[in-house]
Amino acid sequence: MSQDHDHYWQAVEDVAEHIVAELADADPEEDRDELLARLIHDRIDQHDYVIRDDLQIHTLQHSQHPCAALFNGTLLGHRYQPGDNFPFAGFAADALEADVIAKVKELLGEEN
Repeated sequence: MSQDHDHYWQAVEDVAEHIVAELADADPEEDRDELLARLIHDRIDQHDYVIRDDLQIHTLQHSQHPCAALFNGTLLGHRYQPGDNFPFAGFAADALEADVIAKVKELLGEEN
């Protein structure tokens, strides 16, 4: 389990470092918040810890924000019915996004 935990947090750190590097190389005239939001979305949307069924559960097990979708409104736009499959990908995406945002802020020296 510890190895899975370490792999997850290494993935979070890698994504955050890439985002910070892209921010540093960005055009200073570009809206930083908009760019940051786009970079985070692009990096998270197709990440293995979101799209691979076997890794989604690792995201939810090791994230500091495993229930992010419950609290950020993601699930409000969906009409889940009894018997629907659990939305692991949606929860994993929101959890990974929250972890990456926290790590990006840490790398940039910003408050969470």
